[in-house]
Amino acid sequence: MTLICVHEMYIGEVAEIVSINGDIPEIKRLRNMGIREGKIIDLLHHDPLATKKVVIGVDSTRVAFDVELAYNIKVRPLKSYFETVKTQAQYDNLTGCFNRHEANRILKSEYEKFITKGSPLSLLIADIDFFKKINDVHGHNAGDEVLRTFAGLLRQNMKRSDILCRWGGEEFLILLRGTPVNNTVQVAERLRQSIEAYVFPPFKNSGSVTASIGGCGLPPDRPIQLLIETADKALYMAKDNGRNQVRICDD
Repeated sequence: MTLICVHEMYIGEVAEIVSINGDIPEIKRLRNMGIREGKIIDLLHHDPLATKKVVIGVDSTRVAFDVELAYNIKVRPLKSYFETVKTQAQYDNLTGCFNRHEANRILKSEYEKFITKGSPLSLLIADIDFFKKINDVHGHNAGDEVLRTFAGLLRQNMKRSDILCRWGGEEFLILLRGTPVNNTVQVAERLRQSIEAYVFPPFKNSGSVTASIGGCGLPPDRPIQLLIETADKALYMAKDNGRNQVRICDD
């Protein structure tokens, strides 16, 4: 009897034999078998109904496996499942931006590049002004649409190499890779102006949604946490001074 174990991620796929010794007795027997069918009972879930039908096809170059549940429940390959889980773990479902967890991972990675290569690293944090009022007056569906549109406008006005993350609520983090701090004010102003000029649903006029933006660069030999704290400080300076403006901390 020959036992073949197949990871479920390969269900319905073709598994190729690469650089395998053709003199192995089990492989010789498989090649001589052609097509065989059998049953595996209680393979995964200790459920007597979970009977699987296994079809094994063999030729000189490949072994093909096809497994299906006897009671017609389709099993999604684990490969697809893991890709979905990975996407959910990295991205914000509403806006499609990287989420905070992934943002922290990216920040750490970019900080390592900053240390080893000395590439400039700057950060902006953009906050939608009076977002709670938008939700309270127009409803959460309208608020969600504002968030999606806001994120889209930021993307349109960023460099392809920049990274956009939803940091939390109505705050978005923009990591400017290779941008020195003395250039961040121009980038931030471009973003702010694009928000102010856009007519957001459900509003009928531009200027109904605005943003406060704070930013900074990371000085040499400073921890990455300082980048976030300083940008956040600059953001609150912009909000405290009337909102719909940019503040950059360059020290």
